[in-house]
Amino acid sequence: MEEPSRNMRLEIGIIALVEEVFGVPAERRAQFDWLINKPAPAHFGDYYPKIAKLFEKMGGDWEGLSTKADGYLTPDAYFPAPYNFIFEFDELQHFTLFRQQTLDVYPEDLALGFDHQAYRQLCFKHQEMAIQKGTDRFRRKTSDFPFLNGRAAQRAFFDTFRDWLPPLHGLKPTLRLAEFEVTDILSGKLIGDAAKHYIRSLIEQRLTQVE
Repeated sequence: MEEPSRNMRLEIGIIALVEEVFGVPAERRAQFDWLINKPAPAHFGDYYPKIAKLFEKMGGDWEGLSTKADGYLTPDAYFPAPYNFIFEFDELQHFTLFRQQTLDVYPEDLALGFDHQAYRQLCFKHQEMAIQKGTDRFRRKTSDFPFLNGRAAQRAFFDTFRDWLPPLHGLKPTLRLAEFEVTDILSGKLIGDAAKHYIRSLIEQRLTQVE
């Protein structure tokens, strides 16, 4: 179980730097009534037909979805007022073919806190390594995606929830940083104030995109 603990350390370290940039602590276990593990018309509104079609395109099983237990999708972090956005740190295993499938059908009018085209390119480049990095648990089947690597498909599907839903429910667009953007920090080449200044530049770039 060494890899999950390493992933957790990376995530926590990046979130801590973002907290320093804003000067406020993030909520690490935030839950929202509309951010759950099943798509609902009441939550997705006009986007519901699109999310339902995506589920089917990805090989999702409606019966398996309906029988699974309801649960919250907990963000990596949530920065409350006056910021009001979810923060996600995306490591290699997020950039799968499944994630590329979801990004291909994002609504054109959807405001995003990351570079949509850059993320698509990262998926195209790293999708094989992303699956290989996954543990046996990551590659297993799930009730809603009952096929090999179903867990990876489920993760990509839920990442879509985290992007589409917040602006529909009064939050600012979800802000994402990719592992590939912070390699110098993760490798220790950038530390201290230099690391914080670099994170600040990335965050300001993202915030400018959604203003």
